[in-house]
Amino acid sequence: MIQYTIAKRKMINDPSVEKYYPKIVRGNTLDTEKIALLLQERTTLEPGEIYGFLTALSKAIRNYVTDSYVVDIEGLGIFSPTISARAVNTPDELDATTIRKKGVNYRPTSRMKSKLEQIKFSKANLDTAHL
Repeated sequence: MIQYTIAKRKMINDPSVEKYYPKIVRGNTLDTEKIALLLQERTTLEPGEIYGFLTALSKAIRNYVTDSYVVDIEGLGIFSPTISARAVNTPDELDATTIRKKGVNYRPTSRMKSKLEQIKFSKANLDTAHL
């Protein structure tokens, strides 16, 4: 279940107008070590083995995506490299210096999308007097 609060924001196109939006109340960040400990409860592996695997997996994704591969982790999603570049008038003007931004695109698998569709929401019981 995802908890949310209410946040007031000014509209980008008209800062004089304010609207209310839901804002996720995020839990603490789960780092690789914590995930390894949590996974250890569900497997026969030791936390160190799981940590080593997760570290190797993240390195593999990072290395292959930065070498132009698309990485598909079943049940999780697809990681692929992205770029954006300055537009030019002729093909001869296009080279690596026109590339402005590099990134990674994540697309969830159908199994992950299905899980996301099942999420339930509840309003967090936090002090909202500041609104």
